[in-house]
Amino acid sequence: MDATAVRFDTPIPGDLLPAFTWHNARGKTRNLKYIVDGRLERSVSLQGFCRLTSESPDTLDGLVDSVQ
Repeated sequence: MDATAVRFDTPIPGDLLPAFTWHNARGKTRNLKYIVDGRLERSVSLQGFCRLTSESPDTLDGLVDSVQ
């Protein structure tokens, strides 16, 4: 499977945070919560067992490509 390696040294610009969406096993889609002035104030909306929607990996891939 082709995949982008996980990196923890690349900051995500605040204007991209609202673009990330997840869906759970039941198909319910959700966005990040607690974004204030381009900063993620709480990590609770990242917790759980969810998968990124098909648009979100494209956004991350573009970000990783621009850093390399």
